[in-house]
Amino acid sequence: MTMQHRAAASAPGEIRAPRRGRKRHGPREAGRNVFGYTLLAPQTLGMLVVGLVALGGVVQLSLTRVNVLAGTRDFVGLDNYARIFSDPDMAVVLSNTFFFVVVLSIGGTILALALALLLNQKIPGINIFRAAIFVPALVTTVAWTLVWGFILQPGGLLDGIVGLVGSGPLPWLRGEWLTLAVFAVIQLTKNVGINMMIFLAALQAVPQELLDAAHVDGAGRWTRFRHVILPQISSAIIMVFMLMVSGSFKVFELVLLLTNGGPGVQTSVLAFEIYRQAFRLNDIGYASALSVFLFVLVIALIGVIWQFRKRMVFHEAE
Repeated sequence: MTMQHRAAASAPGEIRAPRRGRKRHGPREAGRNVFGYTLLAPQTLGMLVVGLVALGGVVQLSLTRVNVLAGTRDFVGLDNYARIFSDPDMAVVLSNTFFFVVVLSIGGTILALALALLLNQKIPGINIFRAAIFVPALVTTVAWTLVWGFILQPGGLLDGIVGLVGSGPLPWLRGEWLTLAVFAVIQLTKNVGINMMIFLAALQAVPQELLDAAHVDGAGRWTRFRHVILPQISSAIIMVFMLMVSGSFKVFELVLLLTNGGPGVQTSVLAFEIYRQAFRLNDIGYASALSVFLFVLVIALIGVIWQFRKRMVFHEAE
């Protein structure tokens, strides 16, 4: 079947780009690739060696029971890992952690893409709005969290706004799911500017002739977005999603500065639990086991996403 016949067999309003053949690289292109890999090799190998040494040390500590005061280290095998699944607090900690993973990865990606679509306009003064959304990404997480701490404190700005509509003060930092929702909003507004810029660059790289051709063929805005824009920016979407998944496991400063994981462990997450076990309870072995568990969890999720990228990214299989 020829390309014209395949195009004629497509559904009405559906726009399909022709599949490109696999490119063959000549000797000059191969030489450029070798030169590029040579430049990247020293830094990559250095980071790999340092990472492997650190990972090996953590794995070794996770198999021991460390007494910081006595300076002793006893081998306990997999007891620390078994404790993870028997610790009653870990059910709450893991549920909070996965709450952030789901909300920040899916919600953050959708919000950043929506803002990029909204700000991908050629109108006077649009750069002011782009800069306003990007500015929080330039602020340190500690400073951003402290500012939100003043807003959320009892009798603070947010209570004042709620009071204007006739509602009483809410336990922003003392409720369970309400506090987690507040944390998600703080984290989303902090990092959405970077992801928005990534999507904005991807949107501006979409060939205008594809959009013009779709418009001439009678495709509406939704059809152009679904069948032209989304395939063209699919690589940026998967990259932002992977960054958000890995970054959602590193939520730490919010918990430390605003609630300290309390009440109890109701607002604690896995990264904060590692800190609490290691530096407050001096249980180095158990904290190391939690670190290895977190590492394996992140690698597993990123690996699953990476395997599905060929179905999600345009022309990835070629």
